[in-house]
Amino acid sequence: MIPKRQKITLAVPFAVFPPNNVRSRRIFHLYRHLAQDFNIEIVSLAGAGEPAFQGIIAPGLTETRVPKSPQHQKAEMELVQKLGANVADATLLELYTLSPKYLQALKKSAKSANFVITYQPYLFPAIREVSNKPIWYEASGIERELKKQLLPENELGQEFWEAVCEVEAKCAKFSNLIITSSQHDAHSITQFEDVESSKVICLPNGIDTERIEFTSYEQRLVNKEKVGLKDSFLAVFTGTGSPHNADEARSILNIASKLQNMNFLLLGDVGVFFEPRLTPPNVSFLPSADEKTKSIILSLADVALNPVRKGSESQSIVLEYFCQGVPVVSTRFGVKNLEIESEKHCLIGDVWQFPELIVTCKKENIVNKKVRLENVRNHIKNNLEWSAIAHKILAQFNSWSLIA
Repeated sequence: MIPKRQKITLAVPFAVFPPNNVRSRRIFHLYRHLAQDFNIEIVSLAGAGEPAFQGIIAPGLTETRVPKSPQHQKAEMELVQKLGANVADATLLELYTLSPKYLQALKKSAKSANFVITYQPYLFPAIREVSNKPIWYEASGIERELKKQLLPENELGQEFWEAVCEVEAKCAKFSNLIITSSQHDAHSITQFEDVESSKVICLPNGIDTERIEFTSYEQRLVNKEKVGLKDSFLAVFTGTGSPHNADEARSILNIASKLQNMNFLLLGDVGVFFEPRLTPPNVSFLPSADEKTKSIILSLADVALNPVRKGSESQSIVLEYFCQGVPVVSTRFGVKNLEIESEKHCLIGDVWQFPELIVTCKKENIVNKKVRLENVRNHIKNNLEWSAIAHKILAQFNSWSLIA
């Protein structure tokens, strides 16, 4: 049995509550379910302009939010500008000492904790400075791969990339347990020096179905008629400002050029990579959309496209598509680790097959569409709710013997 009410301190480099993006939703929902067995304190480092906060955000789960000092924020902006790359999160490995109030809060929390978890490796040096408690590492990605794509190929960029590799390797080596959100990341980390596969577990991104409104096929048709889209076929893609999302968006533009009788809408920061006047006329961009706006758009969409070939963030997005009742066309990688089956749950193929699959989605009979949507909805409720994912990690505590 797991000892009752042991304490976890979770060091996070951003504010968690309210959970309004992929990262904060993962932290909030995964750890609120783990808080059924542990007392968990999130010690978050927020932007300098954000308010400090300390309070209960779910039963057994508290957040102590400390804003960066003005000096820290200024140094971060200067370093990012000097590097010429959006790697603000990674600058923590050099700048964390400029926020002493955060270090004090982290030290205070860790003192009464049984172990400490770091989200990303960049707060690992800070944790080692203030605590000797066992460390777990929640890896949001393979940082050396992600930052290699962003950093310039010059001496300064190379030096900073090497520092990223060093802190990532040390964090992986000295952590008792490593949590990843994809099998690709899990495999990659086991290739690091002195990292045994036995201490790596994959917990895919899950979904909180209660917060997402399902739109039935019939209601979707009513919604489209209300806004004058009865005879329009709308395909949507959601992407961030990451380089691999930009590549995926380019694939969408290529697909759109082949399907001129359909409309394509690209949601999110991925739009910053493109000049709208140079894209196909049936493509539109919506860079900034709050949750309510995005929900409305998805209640009108005829298909959601998931052409990803790398990364793990897309899994949260595709789960939202499924839960909102949007038919999905995805690559196999885009639904990897989710136990999604082609035809039964969605249409799956390589990106070059997407035009054909989209046409199939448009033309197939209503019964097939409705059965597929019901299949995937039940699959997610039974296997990919955050409560089910948290249960996976709790079920293995005895075999790991990692808790003091």
